[in-house]
Order: sequence, then C-alpha cells, then structure tokens
Amino acid sequence: MAESVAEESQPPTVAQRLAAADELLRGTVTDAGGLWSRATVWILRLALEQSIDRLWLVVAPPLARCSMRAQLLALDSYVGQETSARISALWATLSRVGHHQDYELAPTVVELRRWFDETARLSDELAASSESDDVATSKQPHTGRS
Repeated sequence: MAESVAEESQPPTVAQRLAAADELLRGTVTDAGGLWSRATVWILRLALEQSIDRLWLVVAPPLARCSMRAQLLALDSYVGQETSARISALWATLSRVGHHQDYELAPTVVELRRWFDETARLSDELAASSESDDVATSKQPHTGRS
C-alpha cells in the first residue's frame, strides 16, 4: 500500500508533461475549456524548468536551489551561449504569455506548437548535456575553449 502512494506522489516526467501539452494542442482534452492555451504554456514552462533541474542534479546540484533567473545565467557555462540564449528566450516568452492580461489575446495554436517544438528540442539538448561523458564525469562548466 505504501508503495502505491509513493508512486502516485512522483511528479510527471518531462516526456509526460510534453505529452499532456501535445494533447491540449491536438484538442483531445475537452475539460480545459477556454483555458487550454494558457495551460499549455504553463505545462511547457514546467517541462523546460524540469529539464534544467535534471541538468543541475548531474553537474551542479546547488544551482537547483537558486532562482530560475540565476539558473538561466549559469547555463552559459554548462551548455554554451547559443543554447543558453535559446533556453532563456523561451523561458521568458512562456513566463510572459502565461501571465494573462485582459487586453492580450491568447496565444495561437501556431505559436503554441512552435513553443512546444522548441521546448522538446531544448529538453533533449539539456538531457544530452547532462548525460555526456564530458559533463557528467568532470562536472566542470563548458568554457568553449579547447
């Protein structure tokens, strides 16, 4: 019995979050009503943050306790400037869009699908960075120098 409770309390994986966002985008979730687009945005942001957390667990566990802004700044050293900039831009976009303003239109399906695709790509890149022999064994920041 205690085993089933422990299994239920596990947070969704990145893949499960992306699958949930995909279902919302496909329209297969009908219970979300008019909130489906904002729900998709928040799920994507959670998936991105969880991917970043997974990287920190491998390369620099104390960073996982820092604010997300601090974590985004630290990414440069571990994944390189280009990937770090893409992650920061996507996170900022998802954060801004997720905070609903009455005068703003909800994001379009095209925008949501683009953010979904970018979240999936970046999550894969972060997973690859945390699994690479270079990062996992040395736990040293990426300097971009040979």
